[in-house]
Amino acid sequence: MLDPERAARFRQAGELYRRRSFEEAARLLEGLVSEVPSFARAWFLLGFVEGNRGLFDRAALALERAAALAPGDVETHHLLAKAYTRTGRLGDAVGSYLETLRLAPDHALAHTELGLLYQAQGDVEQAVRHQRLATTADPKLGMAFNNLGMALRAAKQAKEAIDASRTAVELDPGNEKFLLNLGLALKDGGALDEAIAVLRKGLALAPQAAGLHAALGAALALAQRSAQAIESLSQAVALDPSNTAALGRLIREKAQACDWGDLDRLTAMARSLLESTGSTLHPFVWLSLTDSPAFQRRAADRWAAHVARTVGAAFPVREARRRERIRLGYLSADFHDHATAYLLAEVIELHDRSAFEVVAYSAGPDDGGSMRRRLTRGFDRFVDISAESDAAAARRIRADEIDILVDLKGYTHAARSGIVALRPAPVLVNYLGYPGTLGAGFADYVIGDATVTPLDAAPHYAEKLVLLPDVYQPNDRQRAMDVPQPRRHYGLPERALVLCCFNQNYKLSPAILDVWCEVLAAAPDAVLWLFESRPLASANLQREVEARGVDPGRLIAAKGLPLAQHLARASCADLFLDTFPYCAHTTASDALWAGVPLVTLAGETFASRVAASLLRAVGLGELVTWSLADYRALVLDLVANRDRLRAVRTRLAAGLQTSPLFDSSRYTRHLERAYRAMWERRLAALPPEHIVLSPGRG
Repeated sequence: MLDPERAARFRQAGELYRRRSFEEAARLLEGLVSEVPSFARAWFLLGFVEGNRGLFDRAALALERAAALAPGDVETHHLLAKAYTRTGRLGDAVGSYLETLRLAPDHALAHTELGLLYQAQGDVEQAVRHQRLATTADPKLGMAFNNLGMALRAAKQAKEAIDASRTAVELDPGNEKFLLNLGLALKDGGALDEAIAVLRKGLALAPQAAGLHAALGAALALAQRSAQAIESLSQAVALDPSNTAALGRLIREKAQACDWGDLDRLTAMARSLLESTGSTLHPFVWLSLTDSPAFQRRAADRWAAHVARTVGAAFPVREARRRERIRLGYLSADFHDHATAYLLAEVIELHDRSAFEVVAYSAGPDDGGSMRRRLTRGFDRFVDISAESDAAAARRIRADEIDILVDLKGYTHAARSGIVALRPAPVLVNYLGYPGTLGAGFADYVIGDATVTPLDAAPHYAEKLVLLPDVYQPNDRQRAMDVPQPRRHYGLPERALVLCCFNQNYKLSPAILDVWCEVLAAAPDAVLWLFESRPLASANLQREVEARGVDPGRLIAAKGLPLAQHLARASCADLFLDTFPYCAHTTASDALWAGVPLVTLAGETFASRVAASLLRAVGLGELVTWSLADYRALVLDLVANRDRLRAVRTRLAAGLQTSPLFDSSRYTRHLERAYRAMWERRLAALPPEHIVLSPGRG
């Protein structure tokens, strides 16, 4: 019992707190606890007041005393958990939340807050569990359903995430944050029109919410509504210039639309953010913005650190053990009608089953197509992890005792970088899907060749380099090609010189277009045949070439087609003109397979050297240039000297079937030698080291 004077001071402190006179309240309470150290409620109120002042360390100290004096008080433990969270003492916070729930198992707020804490630490399964318990404890708590939706999104449970997020909005229709999360869930689930409508409702409530503008822009970009996407993303960046996710999407969408007006300014913003704050765009965006491998390494390191923080600690290293067959796991979201699948399918089929067991971990959709069926047959086991969280998928891979996990995605669309960050296998390999480093702490090796990843470029890779003898890119000799139609079928003039580029539009640049327009001016019978990633891109390119003195009617758009049809039409071109600094990759080998030579400009990065590697592998190394001036000169010479161009095409056709680029058996044996070398080092407890394979016989 307190004496009347101290009781009056305690009531006064409470009144000061209610009037938000926190400093005065804290002074009164500090006096009280110094006089009566056993006064648990005063310690509790002092912790509450200090928390409201933003002094969370002091709040935690006060609440620790309160909890020691009144260990059965639920709200003391709850408030202490929140104070620990704000001070970064996350392990202590989890402990206090669990004590709160031991005392009050149906404490909805404690469940939902603990769920958020688990999710921030990468434990998605526990996050989902506690958010479900929160919704059961209080079915009217919109926050819990909103948080459950976020956790389910992270767990790759798209439909359930939408359902939970809908319930949150139904409980609180005026909450723009709930609308944001419902919009994101719908976007992830592919319901783009509904996502756009929901996000616009949110913006009607909160027109200055940068996150809503960014989410709307992302949904519009996926729906290929480029002009609207650019408008929304520009607004997001204007409201929050530090939002690198929105900035990266804006740069990418403007590049896809060939809207180059202020790309230099936006790129400078992104560079400044990396240099001043360490925040970076998604690494993939940098591939087409810079030819500096050092810069790309720095950006990848930053991104890798971010991913690692979101998934939590990597698994303990699993001991390597020798067995009859090396167990290979291939991780990808592209085991369907996709460029990566078309490159790799025959290699999977040709793997030596006496030496390798080959398992697919598929994180992408089943499109029901022929390539999906072929790959399902081609692997020894085909495991669908598309509805599993990163942690659950990584645990599965670890339980399967995969020896070498090969990540085919890197930082491309639908990548599952969190799985790689958890290191579920003794050896991790970065291969094929991403032309660059994944950054520190992820893969042990990156597979390249002497052109794309020369040994003197090693400082720019977090991985050790594996140099295959001929070429790093696999190819499929079984890829079908339809019978080509007459040129007019594809909208081409019958007697024109057809210059083409089937690269995605974001790879185009003003400097390369300058050269192309100069070539068109020098060859009045030439047309330029370009792939159309976005309808807006064609309109912008027509405007750009007209500004350079070229009739926009000489530009012909090529829309997307199934591979066999695309290869047939590609064969109608005379010469492929490459982009820079992100050059042609699969599009280059497609062109060569269709009998179309290409001129490339090689730079310093992996992304800029792939076409050079392919050309060397088919014996056309003279079509590789190393400066813009030489690129321009070579293209102009081939256009002017049609006999030389015809001779190059004849050589390509004659050597196609014997070229190392399309010798899948030879390539597979080289790749397997690389895997064996990696595994032997691991069995010997040696750290990863560069592996340079001699040509041999395959």
